Amino acid sequence: MSAKWRALQHKHRYTYSAIVFPQIYIDELGLLPSHISTLNFFSELNDLISLNSIYSQVNNAKKVASAFGELLSNGGDAVVSKAVRFYLEIFFFENSLPLHRTLISIFAKNRNFQSVIGSCFRSLCDEYRVVGGKGKRFVVSRVALSLLSYPKLGYLVETVDECSILVALDVAFSLNAVVLEINGGSRPSPLVMEQCQEALSCLYYLLQRFPSKFTDSEGCQSSSIPEDSTNFEIIVRAIISILNSSAFSRDCLVAAGVSFCAALQVYTNPLELACFIVKGLFCQTSCSIVCCKNEYGGSSFKVPYKGDLYSEISNLSVLSRVCLLRGILTAVPRTVLNTRFTLSRDGLNGFDAHESSNKSGWTILFDGILAELCNYCENPTDSHFNFHVLTVMQICLQQIKTSILADLANLSENYDPLPEDMGTRILRIIWNNLEDPLNQTVKQVHLIFDLFLDTQSTLHSAEASERIKSFLLKTTADLLRLGARCKGRYVPLASLTKRLGAKSILDMCPNLLFETMQAYTDDDVCCALTSFLKCFLECLRDECWSSEGIERGYVLYRGHCMPPILYGLVSGVSKLRSNLNTYALPVVLEVDVDSIFPMLAFISVGQSREEAELVYPELTGANISNMVLTVEQKVAALVSLLKVSRLLALIEGDIDWCRDSSPLQEVLSLKTVRIGPSAIVCVKGIKVKIIAEWLVLALTHVDETLRIDAAESLFMNPKTSTLPSSLELSLMKEAVPLNMRCCSTAFQMKWTSLFRKFFARVRTALERQFKQGCWQPLAFSDNNEVGIDKGTKETVVHRAEDLFHFMKWLSSFLFFSCYPSAPYERKTMAMELLLIMINVWPIVPPLQGKCSSISPASCLYPYNEGFTSPDSTLLLVGSIIDSWDRLRESSFRILLHFPNPLPGISSQGMVKEVIMWAKRLVCSTRVRESDAGALTLRLIFRKYVLELGWIIEASVNVACFHSQSEMISGDSQMCRSRFPVIEYILSLIDWLDVSVEEGEKDLSDACKNSFVHGVLLTLRYTFEELDWNSDVVLSSSSEMRHALEKLLHLVMRITSLALWVVSADAWYLPEDMDDMVDNNSFPIDVSIEMDVHEYSSELQVKNSKLVENLRQSEQAVMVGCWLAMKEVSLLLGTIIRKIPLPSCTFSDSSKPGDPFCDAAGILPMTMSNVMLDLKQLETIGNHFLEVLLKMKHNGAIDKTRAGFTALCNRLLCSNDPRLCKMTESWMEQLMERTVAKGQTVDDLLRRSAGIPAAFIALFLAEPEGTPKKLLPRALRWLIDVANMFLLDLSEANGQILSIKPNQEPVHGLPDEINVTEKTSKIRDEGVIPTVHAFNVLKAAFNDTNLATDTSGFCAEALIISIRSFSSPYWEVRNSACLAYTALVRRMIGFLNVQKRESVRRALSGLEFFHRYGPYACVSIASLPYLFHFLYFLFE
Repeated sequence: MSAKWRALQHKHRYTYSAIVFPQIYIDELGLLPSHISTLNFFSELNDLISLNSIYSQVNNAKKVASAFGELLSNGGDAVVSKAVRFYLEIFFFENSLPLHRTLISIFAKNRNFQSVIGSCFRSLCDEYRVVGGKGKRFVVSRVALSLLSYPKLGYLVETVDECSILVALDVAFSLNAVVLEINGGSRPSPLVMEQCQEALSCLYYLLQRFPSKFTDSEGCQSSSIPEDSTNFEIIVRAIISILNSSAFSRDCLVAAGVSFCAALQVYTNPLELACFIVKGLFCQTSCSIVCCKNEYGGSSFKVPYKGDLYSEISNLSVLSRVCLLRGILTAVPRTVLNTRFTLSRDGLNGFDAHESSNKSGWTILFDGILAELCNYCENPTDSHFNFHVLTVMQICLQQIKTSILADLANLSENYDPLPEDMGTRILRIIWNNLEDPLNQTVKQVHLIFDLFLDTQSTLHSAEASERIKSFLLKTTADLLRLGARCKGRYVPLASLTKRLGAKSILDMCPNLLFETMQAYTDDDVCCALTSFLKCFLECLRDECWSSEGIERGYVLYRGHCMPPILYGLVSGVSKLRSNLNTYALPVVLEVDVDSIFPMLAFISVGQSREEAELVYPELTGANISNMVLTVEQKVAALVSLLKVSRLLALIEGDIDWCRDSSPLQEVLSLKTVRIGPSAIVCVKGIKVKIIAEWLVLALTHVDETLRIDAAESLFMNPKTSTLPSSLELSLMKEAVPLNMRCCSTAFQMKWTSLFRKFFARVRTALERQFKQGCWQPLAFSDNNEVGIDKGTKETVVHRAEDLFHFMKWLSSFLFFSCYPSAPYERKTMAMELLLIMINVWPIVPPLQGKCSSISPASCLYPYNEGFTSPDSTLLLVGSIIDSWDRLRESSFRILLHFPNPLPGISSQGMVKEVIMWAKRLVCSTRVRESDAGALTLRLIFRKYVLELGWIIEASVNVACFHSQSEMISGDSQMCRSRFPVIEYILSLIDWLDVSVEEGEKDLSDACKNSFVHGVLLTLRYTFEELDWNSDVVLSSSSEMRHALEKLLHLVMRITSLALWVVSADAWYLPEDMDDMVDNNSFPIDVSIEMDVHEYSSELQVKNSKLVENLRQSEQAVMVGCWLAMKEVSLLLGTIIRKIPLPSCTFSDSSKPGDPFCDAAGILPMTMSNVMLDLKQLETIGNHFLEVLLKMKHNGAIDKTRAGFTALCNRLLCSNDPRLCKMTESWMEQLMERTVAKGQTVDDLLRRSAGIPAAFIALFLAEPEGTPKKLLPRALRWLIDVANMFLLDLSEANGQILSIKPNQEPVHGLPDEINVTEKTSKIRDEGVIPTVHAFNVLKAAFNDTNLATDTSGFCAEALIISIRSFSSPYWEVRNSACLAYTALVRRMIGFLNVQKRESVRRALSGLEFFHRYGPYACVSIASLPYLFHFLYFLFE
């Protein structure tokens, strides 16, 4: 559930924001004269302002830009001068970035009024600057970057050049403001991270493009900075502050490193820059450049910076230092990187420059950066860092390759820039990361390997070719030994194939192609394997051509490649054949298109096997001639070849009957005949006969993937405008009913995907014929003759008519398959296909009065008249109460497409009856019935309230009105709101209030009537349908705010009623239930005047009934309360996921003269139209945390975790620092609760209950694009908690407790303690928190979404887990063992129980200790103890 909520983060690009147009801008637009405001441009601009969604604004921006372009072409000076300001000012508004490219495009198309546009842009930049202006952070730089990044805008680039100092200062002050907030405890949101990166990119562009602007002493000093500072110093200081901070993302640090190198080049020449890098990064205080007489000591460094840049650089973190190295490799000229120095060994700082064996000099690129990067690659801290360092390594090797090719490396005088030991280190790094879990890391390793091979080949001259070839052969042998299922080996093998040749690789491994084809059973390797296969086959084909000629070469080539692929196709392994169809076979046919014919001949298609061997000599080889195929094998191979041929457009036209063939009925009746009627297919212009019975066998095969492939090859065509043949329609009419009851989820998904493509093809084909006038449906045909060949027309008309009737039949068949007693599988498939068909053809019939227009929408209507009849509606409404969730949901989705109002439910009385029926279902104790009732009310809300605007009250007294006036004139009470949506939501809240009151009076009786579960579910469905950016919600924000406030109050009341039942206290419910319910709640009337002579058996029967009723009541209360808590969490999560949150608008500073305070905007202002304020958000978060820490029901805990994840993610993505700090406060509360004193064993029930879930929710909520802050802090703290307990035990016992052979385990309690104290739930201090810590670690390492982020803590957590095995407390040993299991699964993999083999991508010992280096030291240190343990054990 949490993963589902997390996935919603990436669903939309612009989810919560729209352009914010200031009120003063709107007022100025309204004050324009009427002859100007009525122009098309201003009308479109007003439409843009009226929109409240960024999606609609992006679409409308094209109209605004087009209207502005027309104004530039035809407008006068006065009108254009006013329009230009309104148009350009949009760029400076908040959230306008998605519109920039569309709005800028008009300047490249229209070159009029350049001076007016340029002067207006300069004035706006000065007006919207962050210091002394009215702009927010990064506004000016964002606009400048959009202009600079758009091509062919010369005159505007010149304008940016004039404003470059102003833009650069905007970047510097904005960055300083962000750093100031971070130092104050704030956490930047992903949006801020993106803004910082874009601003630094803009700064780099300015420093590279306009360096003279920053060195010119005249006019470069801005009035907005202090007198004792310079513009350039402020810029450099801002960049250094980014590099010194750990709160910025990797992309920001990379941009800062590049910008820093660009800034250095403004004031330094290449030699000065080279010496600065040597001294600053590699701490060499005394160095001299080869062939340069003067020794450089740094005294002439002239960058205007008040401070010690060398010390600033030396104090950078490892990640910032790597980003700075990347900046040097990117922005510094190669001549500087290859400058040779003579260094004294005493001055280096240990970054491996002193390890260089080169006697002829020392270079930044080869001896400095490359050696340091190798160190980092050999000792990575986590997966993120490993990927980043390998990326920099790839850039470094690219620079090395380019430097060698450009003759900048000075290879003379026996100078070897890449000695053998360095090459060995690089190869070791490559081997260690070939099977890294991150795909992007593996891709970088592949690039490194390719660059390394190119560099080695370039470095060594022709006389060393044997040495290079030996090196390549040895490397190839090492890769081949890794096995066919090693994913990382295939891209390097492709590089080696290009250098050695395919035949050389085959000589080393003759069965390589067979092993390769068999490896396609593994989905993980298919993509990499296909890349290698294509390269290998192309090289093999070219080598065969060059050695044997074209014709003979093809025979030799096919003799190598055809047997493996054909063996795979007829192997009978469904997974292998399916992957070969998807990946391998298309490559084989792309490399050799004509090989399709020998492949078809191999399965006796088109000609017999004996004839084929005479025509195709490649089929006579020993590997293929001895194969005897069954009909099933031939059918499987035929389907694969037809499918791929269709995909590659090798088949022309459609598969149809031969002229002498019988109808399909004869085929179906002649099942025992070996050779039945034939079908014909045209492959590359050659007609090939196919046994039609084989197609029937394929469509009715037991293998689901074969049926899917057969249907796809028959029913799909790359030319979507072609009409299917009669054979294809006949086969489909037989295939559809046979596949309606397939229960496999994979088959259902593939089948529905196939029909989605088929329906699109049908609509395209029919509309094409209809628009061309070739065909019209019979109902609209006017018998007009069309100038077309008679025979062709009859064929087209016949095919179109058959297809249209087939669609009519299919829609009816699918609808009638939804009959009430239909099997689940049939009904599910029918509804899924109906939904797909409805999405292609709207189900709402066209208006009768417009049928005379004969439009495609009105004529090509593939549904029968009764499809939307009242009976059909009631049938689908009845399906909503089905016992299967999927069927209920599908029925609801289909009804959403029905016309408004729903046929058969069009009157107020009918709607009331449906609502009353749904309310009874909502109050049912059965979950499926309450869900059905909630879905019905969701349908009513969507169709009648949202779309029709009916005013409906679903509270205690159901009311339904068509309009506001009808409600006022009716007998009902006056409505509280004039908005139907608000009125409906308020009625549901009133209904919830009544249910809560009933629960407060008698919880047991309320739980027998579902308590509040059904009403909460109805509210959740209602809020899922609600668009928070709609005009109705925005115009009634005060009413909605009041409704949410009341709802939140009711949620707290529900929590106070139900939480204690599903908490630890629920395990000790009072036996007589007097504390929970009244005695009157139970029908237990025991007569006082009971005869003393009654039989004792009667008393026993009554007592047993009393106990049974008591237990049933307890169960009802437990079920009702956990369902209530589950729905409370899901409801809050649904609301918080899309509701507008408080945003921060920065006010003017209290110190106008301080530019940093101005940029920081210290006083945040909250928007007035928010739905939930800060206090309410904090209340919701505290509620989630309280529920997680008290509840013991795992199902409700999981739903609560989902809601808590949604809340924390929204807060962390906000630009309001107060919202971001809430999550940190909740983390601190969680930590305090985890180590709280006085905890007992009850707190460990259900594996620490909600404590791990609360931590995981905080971990998953951290947005991507920003450094993780909560997760590393929490994991470090949890490991310290467990480690501290071990240290305390060690100090108490004098040594770490252990269990030696022949020795009893050490117990935590002395023998003299009595039995009662031994079974006590109280444990020594530190035991319960340690168990909590291990349970959280287990949950964190088990979560796949956190695998990369937790990789840096795996080794240390594994060490602590192993050491805790010797704890004297069983609880600690047990939780440590569970954490150890999760760690082993995460670090190594798991055993395949079915196949009894380890995971396919097995981890070698070398890779293990490379990734988890700290564990190697502990393992080595533990070997003596293990040796003594085994010695005592076997002694």
